[in-house]
Amino acid sequence: MIRNKLALATLLLSLVALAPVTPASAGGGPSDYVNCLITVDPSTFEAGDIVTVTGTGFQPNFETIIEFNSVTVQVGTALTDAAGSFEVQVTIPTDATDGPHTITAVCDTDGNISSTDVTVSSTNATTTTTIGGGPLPRTGTDSKPLLVVGAIAVLVGIALVLISKRRRRAAVEH
Repeated sequence: MIRNKLALATLLLSLVALAPVTPASAGGGPSDYVNCLITVDPSTFEAGDIVTVTGTGFQPNFETIIEFNSVTVQVGTALTDAAGSFEVQVTIPTDATDGPHTITAVCDTDGNISSTDVTVSSTNATTTTTIGGGPLPRTGTDSKPLLVVGAIAVLVGIALVLISKRRRRAAVEH
C-alpha cells in the first residue's frame, strides 16, 4: 500500500517536473512579440544628435513609441511594416547628460518592450554601430530547479522499482 502511494507520488512529481515551462513576457501579457529587438546606430553620440533606431520582430502594422530613458522622453514613433520591422531617425534630447542611457520601443499591444543601451558623450570622436542591440530583457524563467527536481524524482522512481523487484524475487525464493 505504501509502495503504491510512493510510486504514485513519484510519478506525479516527475510529470510536474517535466511539464513545459512557459516563459514570462518582457512587459505586458503573453505575446508572439516578446523577442522583438531594437538597435541604435550609432550607439554612442552627443546630446542633440540624430540617430537611427531599427526594430525587428514587432507586431505587424503597429505604431510603436520610442523613448529615451533617463528622464523618459518620447523621442519618436514608427509604424512597423507587415513583417514587424521599422527604421526611423530620432533626435536625442539636447539636455541629455553624458553617460549610459537606454532607448526603448513598445513591441505590441500587450505592452512588451525592447530596449538597448546607448551612451551620450560630449567627446564623441568615433561612430560606433551596435550589432544586436544591448542586453535583452529577461523573458523567461530559470528551469534548472525544475530539471533537478525532475531528475531526482526519476531516480527515486527507479530506486523504488528496483527495490520492489528485489523484494518480489526474495519472496519467490523463500
